[in-house]
Amino acid sequence: MNLGQSLFAIGALTILSLSVLRMNNNILSTDETVMDSKIGILATSIGTSLIEEASKLAFDDKTKTDPVNSLSLLTPVLSLGQETPGVFDDFDDFNNYVQHDTIYTIPFHTQCIVTYVNPTNPNSVSTNRTWHKKLTVKIASDFSKDTLELSTIYSYWYFR
Repeated sequence: MNLGQSLFAIGALTILSLSVLRMNNNILSTDETVMDSKIGILATSIGTSLIEEASKLAFDDKTKTDPVNSLSLLTPVLSLGQETPGVFDDFDDFNNYVQHDTIYTIPFHTQCIVTYVNPTNPNSVSTNRTWHKKLTVKIASDFSKDTLELSTIYSYWYFR
């Protein structure tokens, strides 16, 4: 083998090595994207389940049995949360609720916040009682860079 053939062989091996490195990099990048997607789907499932669970309950502790026709009868803003620890019987019981789940060895940390919102600007928190409450659920995982945030607005309607 002369010098030209040796240089040609070294060049071919270098190109082959770079191609293998690039292929491995692409495979690892794809695996990371698939894992982020799985974590996102699981986090969405946790958040949706909590929202559905809260939406099945009464609007307020005062509306569980009898209708309410005055805002002053609703739970005060600073008293939103569980009246009895461990008992969820109305929508605002999820205020400051924290839940930890582990699914397929992936830990998830969930935090809920319930606030009154103004119907003209549902993205801002109202300091007064209104007929609309907003539940915001934040789900984070140690294996994900992002925190997923889901929210829903629950309104009270009473027809006479």
